[in-house]
Amino acid sequence: MRAKLNTVKDKTTALLKQGLTPKELSQSIIVSGLISTIPILGVSTFMITTVSLKRKLNLPVMIALSYLMWPLQILLIIPFIRIGEFIFSVPRNHHTVDEIIIFFQNSFFQALSHLSFELLCGLGGWLLTAVPVAVMAYWVSLLFLKEKIIS
Repeated sequence: MRAKLNTVKDKTTALLKQGLTPKELSQSIIVSGLISTIPILGVSTFMITTVSLKRKLNLPVMIALSYLMWPLQILLIIPFIRIGEFIFSVPRNHHTVDEIIIFFQNSFFQALSHLSFELLCGLGGWLLTAVPVAVMAYWVSLLFLKEKIIS
């Protein structure tokens, strides 16, 4: 039984690493986390797949993390919109997360049309907050990786 568990563990680890260096695996995780929090529902999987194939990152890890971060994406939509509204000095809208989800469930393109300004504000808030956080997380992970490699 123990041998089977070790075999499953080894196969899973090999799938997740896919021959990548720790630096490339870190990039996969951070890029996936960044893209997974974009405040526009329905675009993260396409963006992650595109970036993964172009940069030769670990697609299974990135997609799995994207699905795990879906609740966080939903929770961050309104704060990103609020930050964007503050940045662009525009009046607040009063859409709830439930209303936004219903818009997207009914029709993706109609939701984009109806909420385009709010989504633009959300994208601005995301760019101003999530991107710098991801860059800092990447540099911190490089420091830890460098220490691990040296020791």
